[in-house]
Amino acid sequence: MRAFHPLAVLFSVAFTAALSGCGGGDVPDAGSGEGDPEVQAPAAPAALLESVQGLVTAGLGTSQVEANADILLDSIGPRISALESGEQAQAFALDRFRTYGLENAGLDPFPLLGWDRQSASLQAFTPRSPNPVTFPVLSLGHVGSYRVEAGLLDAGFGTAEEIAALGEQVRGSIVLVSVTSPPDYGRSVHRTEKVTLATRAGAVGFIQMNERAGPLIPVGVATIGDEETSIPAVAVDNASGTQLRDWLAGGDPVSIELEVENWMERTEAGNVLGEITGETDEVILVGGHLDSWDLATGALDNGSGSLAVLEAARLLAEHVARTGQRPRRTIRFALWMGEELGLYGSRDYARRLQESGDMAQVRAVLNLDVVGDPTGLGAMGRPEVRDFLRSVAASVSAGGIPLEEEISSGGGLYSDHQPFLLQGVPIVSIQSRNPPSAAGVGHTADDVRDHIDEPGIGRSGVTAAALLWTLANVDSFPMAHWQEVRIGEVLTELGLRDPLERGGEWRW
Repeated sequence: MRAFHPLAVLFSVAFTAALSGCGGGDVPDAGSGEGDPEVQAPAAPAALLESVQGLVTAGLGTSQVEANADILLDSIGPRISALESGEQAQAFALDRFRTYGLENAGLDPFPLLGWDRQSASLQAFTPRSPNPVTFPVLSLGHVGSYRVEAGLLDAGFGTAEEIAALGEQVRGSIVLVSVTSPPDYGRSVHRTEKVTLATRAGAVGFIQMNERAGPLIPVGVATIGDEETSIPAVAVDNASGTQLRDWLAGGDPVSIELEVENWMERTEAGNVLGEITGETDEVILVGGHLDSWDLATGALDNGSGSLAVLEAARLLAEHVARTGQRPRRTIRFALWMGEELGLYGSRDYARRLQESGDMAQVRAVLNLDVVGDPTGLGAMGRPEVRDFLRSVAASVSAGGIPLEEEISSGGGLYSDHQPFLLQGVPIVSIQSRNPPSAAGVGHTADDVRDHIDEPGIGRSGVTAAALLWTLANVDSFPMAHWQEVRIGEVLTELGLRDPLERGGEWRW
């Protein structure tokens, strides 16, 4: 049995009080604002922007990203929720938060369906081959133990339209799909959506193939919910998938023998939280997931984001200690666990905030997931804060980190901002650029330190600190929580209704 062993005391009474305190903050009702996209929020005040510029200048050249990467990536390596490696990562992050002087630092436990890889095998039988052909294969996450034999069916990209067009052919088949999405589809189709579509259509197995040449096999969780799959779901490299597709295209029937065995158990992991307390009960929340997949060291996904969160925490704590300034709003830092298995840590935390009524105090969320050299700022579905964010970007640029003037208002799902987005909380972002060698390495055996931009991650940490300090101190906050009906409207405008419906999370 693999159980979670607490590494520190759980949230203190002081931390709980900070969550639900009733001080003098001007916290609006969570449904009090719409955010008119035609009415621009004003730029941040000049005095605040001058302070932010100084924070950026002071932060450059003091990076601890490399030193933290030495431990997080090289010493600890893969960080699997609810396993020993995950506990080591939690202990490291908690130590860093306390060393930096964050207040109320502690572990925030939550339940999850733990998972660990054991074995997988895939053999193909065709009329042209006298002997079965064995292909390299890896199980997807939240897949249990199965053994199936069935015919193979090419389902293209595995979209809803392609599955529907195949009709009854899907029933009783093992479907083969590309890991990517159609280039003209308008949005990315997540693997969990593809597995769900295939399962509902009657498939008895699922294989995703990498579109990139080479030996890399991309993995990931196969269900977004708190459950295992009802069919085996695996991944293969490009050469294997191409060979299987070529056989089918040539008119050869292909029979597959697929066997997987994995460990799963109900257990616990813990988010790592800490904060710089403000003068009011309002909160600016910044986080990134600390866990990774098991094939490599999770350097890009999401060692990069974790390192940027740590860097922002250090810089802001040092700024407060150096200047004696206390932010108007509390800045809360979160290193989430359980993200790779289904956003467990952030979902549980958001659920408790919502149930207690404390979600209204969270004025904005910044999520750092796969981070490189910063290029710009954004706010998901909120074009009305373009001028405000432009003023922050200009201040960061003046401090020594050049950012683009263009402000992003797009975004997607499947990271730790999602539970807050679905409650109408403003989601802000930092756009960044990774080295060309980082393309396609996430969720594969090549997600190693060689592919990340550590100086760039440091600059993203400084940029995050600047954005957080601005949001924490501006008198008139530029964004309000969306009302319930408006949440559904914006999610529809962003093209997110279909995946949310298939994931059972559409309530509008």
